[in-house]
Amino acid sequence: MTRKVLLVLGDQLTRQVGPLSTAQPDDFDVLMIESRGILEALPHHAQKLTLVLSAMRHFARELEQDGFHVSYVRHDHPEVAAFASGVAWYAKTFAPSSLHLMTPNDHGVLEPIEAACQSMGLDLHVHPNDLWVTPNDLFDQWREGRKTLRLEYFYREARRATGILMEDDGTPAGGQWNYDAENRASPDLSLTPPEVPTFEPDPITSEVQDEIRAHFPHVWGDLEPFGWPVTRKDALATLDAFLRDRFQNFGTYQDAIVIGETTLWHSTLSVPLNLGLLHPREVLDAAVSHAESVRGTPDEIPINSLEGFVRQILGWREFMHHVYRTDGAALREANVLEAHAPVPPAFWEAATSLNCLSTTVDQLKRTGYTHHIQRLMILGNIAQLLGVHPKALLEWFTATHVDALDWVMVPNVMAMSQYADGGMLTSKPYAAGANYIHRMSNACASCRFNPKVREGDDACPITDWYWAFIDKHQDRFASNQRMRMIVSSWRKRDSEGKARVASRSASSMESLQSGQL
Repeated sequence: MTRKVLLVLGDQLTRQVGPLSTAQPDDFDVLMIESRGILEALPHHAQKLTLVLSAMRHFARELEQDGFHVSYVRHDHPEVAAFASGVAWYAKTFAPSSLHLMTPNDHGVLEPIEAACQSMGLDLHVHPNDLWVTPNDLFDQWREGRKTLRLEYFYREARRATGILMEDDGTPAGGQWNYDAENRASPDLSLTPPEVPTFEPDPITSEVQDEIRAHFPHVWGDLEPFGWPVTRKDALATLDAFLRDRFQNFGTYQDAIVIGETTLWHSTLSVPLNLGLLHPREVLDAAVSHAESVRGTPDEIPINSLEGFVRQILGWREFMHHVYRTDGAALREANVLEAHAPVPPAFWEAATSLNCLSTTVDQLKRTGYTHHIQRLMILGNIAQLLGVHPKALLEWFTATHVDALDWVMVPNVMAMSQYADGGMLTSKPYAAGANYIHRMSNACASCRFNPKVREGDDACPITDWYWAFIDKHQDRFASNQRMRMIVSSWRKRDSEGKARVASRSASSMESLQSGQL
């Protein structure tokens, strides 16, 4: 008797929603495919490959333990290189009656599967993707007629639609929609954040690590020590630890950077969320519930932490998903600032005297992770000031970060980080000189460059790069309400000073690109 088969993708490892939320073993056989084409497309971080493959294999084992018949196609299968060839092989081998699939998160995944089904005469049923809090039509109706898309206004719509952090009278909890101004404290070095829980590799994870050593010589970064959550049990433990240990200070120090503190007060929940091991609604509900349970105690969660966390999940994460869904194809090709420089060797761990950059890349190499302000104001900021081609930077971010999926990285890198869209998503470029890094981190204290020095061997080149960036794009930025004062300040400088900035900037950029800075 022919059976229906459900294709489960590596970022849809869920039984909380979708076809598997109600399915019994007799309803579907399950097909899972490790796409060799995706695994080999970029020099992915060794821990990213370990995370994805181990999580997929653990999920398959759990389904088998629950009685499902699982056909698991590994990356070394001789007839399968991608999802399409995997579907064709399965159809040829088992002759299922139909293939079922939850709508993929990433562009370019569904079309080859559709073509494979058509060529094999296999009926394809695409189910809604329920791994999100906000429905498509909420965003689509809000987006209609807008030339610019701002998180803040969609975030308010999402709050109203879900009731999260809303009072009964329709006003926001605490009286304000947004407490971002209270999320920007400089780091307090007297505070030591509790360790993020790590999970010892079991035989499945160890087997994956052995395969990566043997079959993926192109990977970047350290394979060990590995401790990321690869099961739902691990994911729930990560969530509980964040709420208990780091949630209270998350908001205040959300934008801080401390050398040697990989996660600081951040949750690292993007990792299990992006695999499907946690659902964003359950994370939001858990956060609100925890805050209510400790209200009035010494462990009370301040509103800037609670709202700031909700804004990351219900606001930014949902917003990025919808922007990618509707505008991702255009964003991928955007480059309005006409940036064409390559990713510098220092981003691949070549030596550099820029302490903020070298320590961030070293952390990334060891763990596959940087928190959002490191991504935006160290890695993204430096790349933007250098004029790195945004698509090259997109590939770099996608390869090097364990939580990097296409839907995440395209809008975050192209629009938010690199301003390649010219401001459709952000009102100004996220660009800054060395003083910002000095204010928000302790990196400058142990750097050979001094952020307070303007000229000479000790001057931080990041500040020169910033002013060269302003100079290059001054005509565009002069009409930007949030940039015009910066442009005006630059234009008031004397011509000799501007020339020195241009000369120093060009020289230090060349030195960084040649691995000599």
